[in-house]
Amino acid sequence: MTQPIGTQELQTALPPHALTSVSTRSRSSSPREPSEATYRAQTFFRAGIHVDVNVPRQVQSNVDLALEAPPATLATINHLATKLQRESLELTAAQAGETEWTVLLHEILKELKSTDVIVARNRDWRPDLKPEVHQPSMSIPQKRLRDNLGDKVSEYPRITAGPKAPLPSAQSSDSSLLDKPQTTEPTSAGQLATAPFSLKDPRPDISAGLSDQALALALRSVHGDSAKFYLHDLQETGSLISDPGEAPLGLRFPFLLVETKSGATGGNLYQAQNQAAVGGASAINILKGIFPLRCLSFLLPRKGPICELWAHFWDVNEHSYCMANVGVWRTTHMDGAFDFVSKISRVLNWGTGRFKDAIVERLALL
Repeated sequence: MTQPIGTQELQTALPPHALTSVSTRSRSSSPREPSEATYRAQTFFRAGIHVDVNVPRQVQSNVDLALEAPPATLATINHLATKLQRESLELTAAQAGETEWTVLLHEILKELKSTDVIVARNRDWRPDLKPEVHQPSMSIPQKRLRDNLGDKVSEYPRITAGPKAPLPSAQSSDSSLLDKPQTTEPTSAGQLATAPFSLKDPRPDISAGLSDQALALALRSVHGDSAKFYLHDLQETGSLISDPGEAPLGLRFPFLLVETKSGATGGNLYQAQNQAAVGGASAINILKGIFPLRCLSFLLPRKGPICELWAHFWDVNEHSYCMANVGVWRTTHMDGAFDFVSKISRVLNWGTGRFKDAIVERLALL
């Protein structure tokens, strides 16, 4: 397994004094937003998201199985690696931005994927797929809360009465995700109307998942002609969310997400990792609707020609969302481009092999 580089600083302790923005768009920018480091240290901690962890033995076995899936043909990998290296050199020389780097990888993925996989670009995901974020208890004296969070506590209006509205639980390992937007916890006097800690909504640069048609065909032996409606019906009734899009994406059970930054325009891998972490946790929440214990997806944060691959999994013992680095490559080097394309090809083929088979098996039992 390729060893991660430059990840030691991710565990750095940070002072708990900043407040996350009420704005939840992953691409939004506001003076009220905290730094990326504070966002990871405080909000991720409260959401149970952990970056750069030790991998439990069983999870490592599942990751190894995924990366042992046969890749595309040698000729295909050579062709795409050559294209990736050549264009990476060109984009680096041109000081290209995020869009150009995203387009390049999107083209590589489209040539690698089978017809059973759908790839979507820059589409908003449902905000109710995000993990819940633990909020400060309102029993904490207001002076102490203001000292810890700053003056922004006073910016949140209070609610003196209101209807109770339950949150869909992302922590429940044996329940489906309901088709309801996230709402504020039941309110009473003394509670804040807006949660001071909030995860940004996922909007991956690229999402890859199984196609409706592939799953309908696989379920035909169980559901007959109605198989093409099966997942739509489950989603419409709120029994199981499988399409992550706010508007339908046509892809189900996303298993590979890409977040791209460009150093030429001020982006960095830390930002890409943070965005990928929330998207990955949301993908895990989809899988928890049918896999109470064994959930795995892959994330690809990148900054220009520097590409990382991470495994994202649900830690049953710790009840947390975890990211573990699989490898790091620089695609301006031919060896790096070749190994990177080969690894991504294996992940895609795992998605249409073991991953798809396991999903179909579980869906047939619902």
